[in-house]
Amino acid sequence: MNIERKIIILVDDIKSNLDQGRSILKPFYEVYPASSASKLFTYLEKFIPDLILLDIKMPEMDGYEVIKKLKTDPRFEPIPVIFLTAKSDESSEYIGLSLGAADYVSKPFSAALLLKRIENQLMFAHRANLLRETNANLETALKMAKDATNAKSKFLAYMSHEIRTPMNAIIGMSKIAMRTDEVSKLKYCLSNIENSTVHLLGLINDILDFSKIEAGKLTLDHAPINIEKMLMRTSGFIIEKAKEKNIDFSIVLGTGMRMNYMGDELRLSQVVTNLLANAVKFTPDNGKIELTTDEIHKENGYSILRFSVKDTGIGMTEEQKERLFTAFEQAESGTARKFGGTGLGLSISKNIVEMMGGKISVESEINKGSEFIFEVRLERPEQSDAENKHEAEPERETGTPDFSGFTLLLAEDVDINRIILISLLEDTKISIDTAENGLVAVEMFKRNPEKYGMIMMDVQMPDMDGYEATKIIRSLDIESAKAVPIIALTANVFKEDIEKCIKSGMNGHLSKPIDDECVINTIKRFYNINGK
Repeated sequence: MNIERKIIILVDDIKSNLDQGRSILKPFYEVYPASSASKLFTYLEKFIPDLILLDIKMPEMDGYEVIKKLKTDPRFEPIPVIFLTAKSDESSEYIGLSLGAADYVSKPFSAALLLKRIENQLMFAHRANLLRETNANLETALKMAKDATNAKSKFLAYMSHEIRTPMNAIIGMSKIAMRTDEVSKLKYCLSNIENSTVHLLGLINDILDFSKIEAGKLTLDHAPINIEKMLMRTSGFIIEKAKEKNIDFSIVLGTGMRMNYMGDELRLSQVVTNLLANAVKFTPDNGKIELTTDEIHKENGYSILRFSVKDTGIGMTEEQKERLFTAFEQAESGTARKFGGTGLGLSISKNIVEMMGGKISVESEINKGSEFIFEVRLERPEQSDAENKHEAEPERETGTPDFSGFTLLLAEDVDINRIILISLLEDTKISIDTAENGLVAVEMFKRNPEKYGMIMMDVQMPDMDGYEATKIIRSLDIESAKAVPIIALTANVFKEDIEKCIKSGMNGHLSKPIDDECVINTIKRFYNINGK
């Protein structure tokens, strides 16, 4: 069958009519003659034609009965039918068109006119098919949109619960702390507040990461990674949570794999952290979790690393596994209520893994546990492991540093943020001057530029923001204006936000909420250069 030519079935019980029709149509179309209705339906079981030319007066089943049968079958209903008959009265034509015929041609007919009518009907049928396909695609898209809307509605309901839960703990524990003078109770309240804020920050980070993925703005860094150190740092908080449930947690590194690669350590550790956190969450007391990694393939300066997180948790059904990596979904609605979570973590992890040239999958059985496996493609640096092993580890300083004689200019418009930073640094003996916006900060620096060893600048402030203030300071005709370290303080944590800070003339970036260790390490880095 020549699929490039349109297919026509010609139905007539008179052989001479079939021969005449074939001679007219054959130069232009693929023609299949049928001497009866039964022959027509035999053809239709084998293939669907583009058009049917149908005689009305035939034995066994006439043309009217045939078209009734065609139009009641969804497979054949779209096929255009042209009656080609000796019946030329108005009543016969009316009946034929009423039954669904596309056209009605009376014999004797003009060959040129018949070909034109066929051409028109094929064109109309093509347009109708396109319209049906478009409508079907629109219906599919509408269903997908409705499903996505329903999923997001459920997600918002979950998020309302998830956000309110730690907020309730924070507010409640704060009220309890304010009503007591017992040190033990105060510490208990503060510990719960800290745990709740960490959980709340994790929820916010998931939402921000997913919004970046949807906008196509999530990018990967390319920097050295030591897999062993990364896994030890990543699993640090998991070990404590595992101890609380008496879970046996272990890390297994491939015996022949190297440890040093190039890639995005933060995002890689984010995937591992998410899988470990889920494993701890869904593994009952006295269970077992094993984190393994190995190099399974290498070529052209790249390696494929395989990571596995295996647990003895609650497990999943096949249906639950199918929608596990879908955004706003969890294994089941009861899971969110019982164990919490945004339903975004695994979707984000899947996107990160795929951006790293890999894939992620899960094997699971109800009440027997789950194993999440993902692979990523990382560059192998030229430096050998032997050389890396001899690299000197930076010495870790313990205790509170002494920043005596070092003055910090803090530009921050929110009172509580200034109080928090001053309190966090109180024991370091650092001197801190404060400005409520960028404009004040610029004037204070102009008056005494040699006083300040560092400026910490919030980027969003009234009157003048941190970006503009930094640019002005850098443009001053003062020697120290070019050299004074300026560090951004901001809740904007995306890569482009950090790049914007650097582009404006800043030397670094500290994200909110402020981590006291990060602040101290940042000051220490510049204090060692500019300290007095």
